[in-house]
Amino acid sequence: MKLRLNVGIALLAVLGSPSVFADELVLHPNGFGEHSYCSWKAHRGLVDDSGSNADQALYFQKMTATAAFAAGVAVIQGIEGLPVSQLIGLGFYISNDSHCGAGAPRFNIRVDLGGGIRQTVFIGCQEMTASDSQTSPSGKVYTHRSVAAPTLTMLPGGTITSLAIVFDEGDDVGQGFAFLDNIEVSTTSADTPGKIWTSASDNGNNP
Repeated sequence: MKLRLNVGIALLAVLGSPSVFADELVLHPNGFGEHSYCSWKAHRGLVDDSGSNADQALYFQKMTATAAFAAGVAVIQGIEGLPVSQLIGLGFYISNDSHCGAGAPRFNIRVDLGGGIRQTVFIGCQEMTASDSQTSPSGKVYTHRSVAAPTLTMLPGGTITSLAIVFDEGDDVGQGFAFLDNIEVSTTSADTPGKIWTSASDNGNNP
């Protein structure tokens, strides 16, 4: 687990203002810069029932140099104000043909330490624990990667002000893309319960 104090003006703009979705976590694909974006793709992920757009995976792309000011980003809103102590797990399944580096894809956790001090912690794909694998209908093999206690207990104490998945390592150091599925945020909070996203339809009426 590493610290990154400056994630860039563009990323802060993508994170935006606090969510208006009370009691529900919502995932927003986004991005900035050349040849870089994030969106759900049908028929690329693990099994889910989304009609004609079934088996979705969340696709991140940065088809340019790592040094370029660009990234694919997925912002998880609704978690603002959650005490860090109530965050107990983060994870996703990542396809084995994806880039899985020390810095991307990664979870960015921004924490308010009090007294006007804020700190950003990032947890990269390679730092996460690999476990089981699943094969998608398209034939892609996905491996589960996650982070939980006691690693998360090492986060600085305070409240979470933002949470995002960031992909900003380019095609000069890897494939330039990543497919994620079954993206998971686990909490102990009754007011901000955790959630797993298997497709775009999990934002809204699918608890």
